[in-house]
Amino acid sequence: MRLKFKRNSRKINISIIIPIYNHEECIKNCLKSLIMQSYAFNLMEVILIDDGSTDSSASLCKYYKKSFDNIIFLQQRKKGVSAARNLGLKHASGKYIFFLDVDDIITSNTIEDCVCFFESVQNEVDLITYPIETIYQGKKLNPHFRYQFLRESGVFDLCSNAFIGQTTMNIVVKNKYLKNILFDENQTFAEDQRYCCEVLEDKLKMGFCSTACYIYNRSLESSSGKLAGACYIFEQSLSFFEEMFDKYEYVPMAFQGLFVNDIYWKIQNNIFFPYHYDNVNFDKSMQRVKRLLQKCYNSVILDHPAIDFYEKFYLMRLKGREYITNVIKKDEIALYSEGYLVLQEKRLEIVITKVSIRDNSVSFHGFLKSAFFQFYNDKPKLYATENEQEKRELSLVPSTHNYYLSHEPTQRFWRMEYVCNVQKVNKVAFHVVLGAAKLPVCYYFMPLTPFSSKYNYNVYKKHNIEVKKNIDNSWEFLYHNNIEQTKRIWLYYDCKGVAIDNGLQQYLHDCNKMDGVVRYYVVSDKRQEKYIPVYGNRVQFGSTLHRELVTRAEKIVTAYIENNNIFPFEPSEYEKYANKFYFETIYLQHGLLHIDMPWKYSPERIIADKVIISALHEVELFKKNGFKEENLWKIMMPRFDVLPLKARNLKKIVYAPSWRSYLVGDNIDNKWKIPIKKYITSNFFIGMQEFICSSKLDLLLEEYGYQLDIKLHPIFAECSDLIKISSNHISFKNEIVEDEYSLFITDFSSYMFDFIYMKVPIISFIPDFDELKCGMNGYRDIDFLNKVNENEIAKKPEDAVSKIRSFLETGKGINYQVKFFFDENNKLSKDLIYSRLMED
Repeated sequence: MRLKFKRNSRKINISIIIPIYNHEECIKNCLKSLIMQSYAFNLMEVILIDDGSTDSSASLCKYYKKSFDNIIFLQQRKKGVSAARNLGLKHASGKYIFFLDVDDIITSNTIEDCVCFFESVQNEVDLITYPIETIYQGKKLNPHFRYQFLRESGVFDLCSNAFIGQTTMNIVVKNKYLKNILFDENQTFAEDQRYCCEVLEDKLKMGFCSTACYIYNRSLESSSGKLAGACYIFEQSLSFFEEMFDKYEYVPMAFQGLFVNDIYWKIQNNIFFPYHYDNVNFDKSMQRVKRLLQKCYNSVILDHPAIDFYEKFYLMRLKGREYITNVIKKDEIALYSEGYLVLQEKRLEIVITKVSIRDNSVSFHGFLKSAFFQFYNDKPKLYATENEQEKRELSLVPSTHNYYLSHEPTQRFWRMEYVCNVQKVNKVAFHVVLGAAKLPVCYYFMPLTPFSSKYNYNVYKKHNIEVKKNIDNSWEFLYHNNIEQTKRIWLYYDCKGVAIDNGLQQYLHDCNKMDGVVRYYVVSDKRQEKYIPVYGNRVQFGSTLHRELVTRAEKIVTAYIENNNIFPFEPSEYEKYANKFYFETIYLQHGLLHIDMPWKYSPERIIADKVIISALHEVELFKKNGFKEENLWKIMMPRFDVLPLKARNLKKIVYAPSWRSYLVGDNIDNKWKIPIKKYITSNFFIGMQEFICSSKLDLLLEEYGYQLDIKLHPIFAECSDLIKISSNHISFKNEIVEDEYSLFITDFSSYMFDFIYMKVPIISFIPDFDELKCGMNGYRDIDFLNKVNENEIAKKPEDAVSKIRSFLETGKGINYQVKFFFDENNKLSKDLIYSRLMED
């Protein structure tokens, strides 16, 4: 039986605007949450706006319109959520207007409580808000920081409350009919924030009803999951804040708080800085940011509840160093903001990242960490006092931990390394000098170092050397003549999801050597089992035996360096077990490094002690980020042993684009979730699709008698059926024989080096070039892009086709030269690596 309501003779009090686009599965539940309200459903005007859906959403809306007289159904061609809401605003007749997204719901008391509250404050405010609860993958996320300040129902002044700014649609607004403020239909990002601010501008006060609740069901495909790199959002976001700030001599604190928070979360997510601009326009843009920050009170930055302590001082530096005063005394350093003390330090912290014992030497690696350095123009000086008398200054260089919470160097921490011979030094203490200040140090130990305050690990022993941390933060070293003999155990690794890589290849070479070393291959993927000979030792990743072997291993030889690929412990357990680790790590790599990522590939960040280096540009990258050249073994990776020096050059082309971190969701059970709507609307996919389906490409392949094979990255391989191929000359391949091809097309995949090694020409096709340049893929600095003329890069599908034609006519690709470290005696890489492992 269908429930049918007739309009009540009483006046409609509220309107509820619900935009819909392809959410047929959510409509029933959304409407049910309204029907179940304590507020009479027949006093609601429910406005459903279909924004050009291609599923059954419109049909369902029509069904519900026939079932309920108080439902209004409107349709438009796809114009976006702002246009849909505006259409609803123009038809709303209720005294108050609610907004509800179709995939969300509200609790049963929400409408009644909000209406009652709004009635009590209607002369004071034009907008009220109420709590929002975010659900993601069935879990309730932590509440927004604004609810630290919005606790009880009431009216809040935006001029004196910095951290209550409204950015989401858990709001109710007063219906002003023809004078209603509308959504900006040209705003494609943060349109909710703009609308809320514009509604609030008149009275600069906001109501809060504490007893209601909006349930936001966040998903990969939610509207907030739009592509959000700086190339999409920087200009419109900055222009919005400029427009708003320019209206005031003194900007309301709530609007200041919105801007400060906007910068911070975008920096954290690597989507703030407009690196797609040229240098001139980039500098101009940063001056615009600085101008806006200078309209924000220092307290709004320094008291912000959601911003990391150190990053607050980075934002103050962006605002201008003149806004913070540093004070240096004999026994302390301090920072002041407008006369108020905001930082005082009598000790300087050294974060210890690694402690190594080798032969007769002990080395400490770490960095000096202080927000004070943001406002100190000189470099601090670090001294080591040895044997309580000899003092020597240690070298300090910028730390890669300056890439603190993001891929931006927001901090000014200083990397240090101390090395001593324990037969000559038995005690050392450190102190720091900044101008007139001489400060002792304290320590923070990273979880994989063998010292821990939590577990009271103050002594670390390896072979005949003992290192002890004293209560006064000095260190003692003891040398024992009797060396404890232990079994030599080496562990070899690749990673889950990989059948065979450099780790297994090296293990297969080494495992039958009669050299006193007991070798195990750590099996993380069942496909690896078939390669291991009967006589080979294997251990399952995460097993009890694996946990034991990690604490007894002398060396770890791995193609993948991430901690979760090596340690059979949860990250929370690292600190517990690190005191039992004695191994040295040799990083074989699984592809040539050609991307500068100091936040990852530095000795401060990864456990690699030695790195296999196949080409000269890798040396440059690893040295730049802190590795010593003697720890870079200039030997080709094992994988190159099986590649021919020259491809067969059949009439075949392979196209193998890399994956995109900005087009994947969560990694669950080692499988990435792909948000399909985002994926198929991206420039990456559209460009790839237009290229593959190009009639000009098909004719070109026909003309020259070539075949094009497409090998998608494994993460995107499941999406291959989204592209329909009609050409007989083009096909998708899961596996390829590399030396068959005469041309390799990619964007920036390190797979290119296999083909460069085989002297196969390369074409680079990057349809999302701006997205790459502004860092949406997690990095920007790519070796070959720095060394080739930008005109050599195809950015449009038709450019890629033209470059294929050029290759077919000339036999040439991009002009990118790679100097590989070939062995002059033509020895196998696996032989050379084995020899170095045994010598080291």
